[in-house]
Amino acid sequence: MKGKKPTRETNSTLLKQAMLRRLPRRLAARGDLMIASVPGLLDHYQQMLLSIFAALGRVFNDPEKQHLRTVLETWLKKGWDESPYTRLVVHFETDAPPKTTISYKVALNVVTIADEYGHWVKTRTPPLFGAHPDSKVMDLARSLGNPADVRVLDVGAGTGRNTIPLAREGFQADAVELAPALAQVLRDDVEKAGLKIRVFEGDVIDPLLEVPKEHYDMIFLAEVVASHFRDIDHLRKLFTALTGMLRPGGTLLFSAFQPGDGYKPDQLARELGEVFWCVIFTRSDFEQAFQGLPFDKVSDESTLEYERERLPKEHWPPTGWFEQWSSGGDLFDLPLGRAPVELRWLAYKKRG
Repeated sequence: MKGKKPTRETNSTLLKQAMLRRLPRRLAARGDLMIASVPGLLDHYQQMLLSIFAALGRVFNDPEKQHLRTVLETWLKKGWDESPYTRLVVHFETDAPPKTTISYKVALNVVTIADEYGHWVKTRTPPLFGAHPDSKVMDLARSLGNPADVRVLDVGAGTGRNTIPLAREGFQADAVELAPALAQVLRDDVEKAGLKIRVFEGDVIDPLLEVPKEHYDMIFLAEVVASHFRDIDHLRKLFTALTGMLRPGGTLLFSAFQPGDGYKPDQLARELGEVFWCVIFTRSDFEQAFQGLPFDKVSDESTLEYERERLPKEHWPPTGWFEQWSSGGDLFDLPLGRAPVELRWLAYKKRG
């Protein structure tokens, strides 16, 4: 007995779906997706790529999904270990018809701090960090005595927003700058101003950097710990190096993002904080980083409030990005003042 003849489909909705399932045979696409190398975003990135591929008619089975995940996990870690500014580049391309598969490969676009600031110098209109020095830096330096007798070191000096005003007031000011492009701008401006500022180009934690030992009455890092120091071990190396540069009784000042009461940052927040130059350190982190070093904490103040109260109203804010950034808004897309972290001025005194 012959089988029953199938009934031909006439439902327009089902027929449209059936035709669309054939469309990938005539669809071609290629592209590059550049993403931040953040290990904590593995699930998010995997789902994003699967959605993109599915939109092109390339639906992965379970083994293919697992392979994609393994590849992403491996490269995200490689990129993260290089730098928080490194980008993962995922190149994808549909295979030639009649195949309905897709090929992809992953590579790293390694970006360093020096690369980031080199781009700033080339593309942004100066002054890059504002036209005015930090009020906290100037106030603390003035509190140490006669400027001619006070030796100050600006670490991560940038283009000299703080260094040059200190030198103009008579302080014995030196600077350390890691990024060659910024160091060159600083040297040029120092020469134009006719000031005696030594510019040490390099990483302050590098023992080969020839910064004087036990020489300075004050060392400060404005917006540097907040932007570029990665973890407790990195902080520990910094504070150990600075201990050797400060005189007994000298003061260390830096700004850093700290969480407010009731908020405990998870690993993803810490990783994205590095990506968005809002690195989060808890008070416990600083206690660990300073453990065994000859420092006593002397103050802990809101950077935004301190600077806003003292900078002339006609010059506020110091840059277009300062208020949002210092209040944690670059990391958390929330109304001003709602983010669970803020930039704070922290001061420590080296025991004599």
